[in-house]
Amino acid sequence: MGVLTLRRGAGCLVPLLMAGISLAGEAAVESPPAMAHSEYEIESAMLYNFTKFVEWPRSAWGEGGESLVVGVLGDDPMAHILASALRDKTIYGHPILVRRLNSGADVRGCAVLLVGAAERKEITRIVQSVGRSPVLTIGEREQFSRLGGVIAFIRDGNRIRFEINLDAADRAGLQVSSKLLRLAAVWRENPPQARN
Repeated sequence: MGVLTLRRGAGCLVPLLMAGISLAGEAAVESPPAMAHSEYEIESAMLYNFTKFVEWPRSAWGEGGESLVVGVLGDDPMAHILASALRDKTIYGHPILVRRLNSGADVRGCAVLLVGAAERKEITRIVQSVGRSPVLTIGEREQFSRLGGVIAFIRDGNRIRFEINLDAADRAGLQVSSKLLRLAAVWRENPPQARN
């Protein structure tokens, strides 16, 4: 049975992640109700900024200049918005290539995999297909992290929060910065006391 640990400061993540500023502070800022950005634009900015606080194993990276693939699964307008938001940006010096994937695609070639809301029934299969590959899986369903994905977007009124499954990150060989964890709800499939 899993455990949910709420971290202080989780309500301020949208402004901080969109701005890409230091996550070390403890602010209590809520996103304005009339935010000019669409929900997908906010999630795109958050996704990009997540990558700044996640470390992949060295074996996950090819030669410098090789494109880093962000795969998008699901019949979702997110792929177009994400491609636009990430144009001319890099992750660890690698240009970003956003690729829409069909449900049968090999997702292990992605560094980041966004699973759209339309893929709810397929989450378990998708997570299993990724296996222990160094893929940062991000889902638009609240239960995504509970089903084995690394990060789930969670809507809370006019705010978008996120939950991180640390066990899923460990399986993928990903190191999540403590700065990002301080802003997240953290899920453990096997709480530390249950591991002994």
